[in-house]
Amino acid sequence: MKKYLLSLLAFAVLLISASGSYAEDSKNSIQDRIERGELKELTSTIIDLTYDSDTGEILNTEEITSIHLAAIEEFEEETGETLEKNFELPEQEIQELPFEENTDEEVTLRSSQRGSGVRLKGGLVIDERNREILSYVTIDEIRRARPTIITGKLTLQYSTNRNKAYRDEDILNYTFTGTELREKETKLSDPVSISDTNFWRVVNTSVATWSDGYSDADHDVGKEFLLNKKGIEYPKYRDSHSRIKMVVPDEADLAWLPKSQREQRDPGVRKEYIKWYENKYGVPNFNWSDVDIHHIIPLAYGGYNDFDNLIPLPEDFHRQEVTPWWASYGKYVPDGDDY
Repeated sequence: MKKYLLSLLAFAVLLISASGSYAEDSKNSIQDRIERGELKELTSTIIDLTYDSDTGEILNTEEITSIHLAAIEEFEEETGETLEKNFELPEQEIQELPFEENTDEEVTLRSSQRGSGVRLKGGLVIDERNREILSYVTIDEIRRARPTIITGKLTLQYSTNRNKAYRDEDILNYTFTGTELREKETKLSDPVSISDTNFWRVVNTSVATWSDGYSDADHDVGKEFLLNKKGIEYPKYRDSHSRIKMVVPDEADLAWLPKSQREQRDPGVRKEYIKWYENKYGVPNFNWSDVDIHHIIPLAYGGYNDFDNLIPLPEDFHRQEVTPWWASYGKYVPDGDDY
């Protein structure tokens, strides 16, 4: 186990490419575009890298060692500075990462929250107008002891089922040094085109090294987001009276069914549902005439008329947000279907 405690410096040979249009933008211009609503930021991972000689958790992987040492050597060549490489991390427990691909549980290996350190956040930036997705990582906070270098690997992944295996789409190897640490810079990948409905997430591994050679690592498998083929996130809604939630489907590739093969809409279901709803939750403070009864999984995608697949939605939200989202869900779907 001792071999894993030696030479664990930061993490990325490659800096972000400057060839992409987003890579050329500054942090402020990206933030301005987010604030103007041109881009949507979806935070997925939180990384804590602590400077604490008493405790900490280091991700057990040889890849970190080799890539990080290369990044250190590149940093030394560019700056003329020398960083300590032959050091030993404080004695601590090394944990293997239980990378559970086939569960919906968030898999996290966190460093200690105690002591001075760095907080990074990462996730997705969505450009709905151009149907593109980018991964990003930013320095969110530096507490007292500023590290000399932070390096990491941010992997953009997608899947057609949030509970099954994800595939790598893009890898961003990043390095923060010098003024980037003081100014809390943001690194962005080049844009990736969105053509199909998928779950998207990022997996982030990062290492920080301080001037005395102490290093700390953290790893986080991020929250997944369901985007349709226009790059629009699945709408969020919870009924304020009953607290029924419009749950996110587990699958991004549900098959569209011709009307002859799907469960038919029950003409009496609205009246029956309202009666059931009021018997169970009481009379709501909204007017039923302003509400649509929505099938959470539409009948066109194998949904059914049972009450656990129904939710009351404000008419405008249903018709302006939910119906258009499902209209851009499937690959080969005729226009004007009922969602």
